[in-house]
Amino acid sequence: MSHSLESRTGVDGPVTVIKHYTVPADEADHFTEVYQENARIMSTQPGFLRSRPHRPLADAPETRFVHVAEWTSGAALDTATGNPEWHASLQRMFDDPGLHITAEPAGYRVVVELRPS
Repeated sequence: MSHSLESRTGVDGPVTVIKHYTVPADEADHFTEVYQENARIMSTQPGFLRSRPHRPLADAPETRFVHVAEWTSGAALDTATGNPEWHASLQRMFDDPGLHITAEPAGYRVVVELRPS
């Protein structure tokens, strides 16, 4: 199991967090339910813009969710990840005996943005 409880972006501008969560297919619905508690906590933090977990269209033995969250700044994200309530929620998610999660978190900044012209 790998997961990160802290963020140290060192970025003052907008940040996008992209996390990949992989769970066995028969645990995917349970993961979605448990994930919502964690997302609810983060959604109340200053600088939070939005969070969108994505689930694949096709079924496979493992379900790989792609979670995309946007923050007004890396500093806001860094502060939010220090929230003890969030830490506890994340730990409960990873300790849940009904979930076998592998996580790959990373923070990104936009380098190219395209919009309809």
